[in-house]
Amino acid sequence: MIVQLPLNNEQVMVVFRLPAQIWADSIHLVGDFNNWSTSATPMRRGEQYWEATVTVPAGSTCYYAYLVDGKYWCSEYNRAMRPRDSVTPRVAMIPIEIAQADELALTG
Repeated sequence: MIVQLPLNNEQVMVVFRLPAQIWADSIHLVGDFNNWSTSATPMRRGEQYWEATVTVPAGSTCYYAYLVDGKYWCSEYNRAMRPRDSVTPRVAMIPIEIAQADELALTG
């Protein structure tokens, strides 16, 4: 699940959530917003969700995937986890459209 919250007219906070039932020692959010770093954005496990938050420009498109235990790539749309290769994940990069902050204020 992805939740978008406006910060101002130029930035949107995006909260990425995966079910806490995913059995893992670590999950990292990896995407163009962190230069595809496999360690920059660890997700925190709570009672209901694994969760990570990033701030991105309003109106942008972001691509992301999840790296589970440093070995397996996955996304909400591709539940089968796949081994990490040395160059890029073999799971499709998922685009998300970030709304303009004023659009979020009207719908939120």
